[in-house]
Amino acid sequence: MALLAAAAGALIGAGVMAMTLAIVFTMIWGAFEGSAAMGGVTVGLPLGGILGFLLGGWLVLRFWRPAAS
Repeated sequence: MALLAAAAGALIGAGVMAMTLAIVFTMIWGAFEGSAAMGGVTVGLPLGGILGFLLGGWLVLRFWRPAAS
């Protein structure tokens, strides 16, 4: 269960972080070729994947309790 949530968090986190950093890098450096790719792909995907994996796993382990039998 925790591994599935961590994997889902990694996928969602990678996409969100890539889009966010692509927009931020474009706003900072303008629309020259490569600013969105540099921010979104090279920084956002790995960082978002790692943070999403850790946060998704932590949330499930912290708040999920098995039913008492």
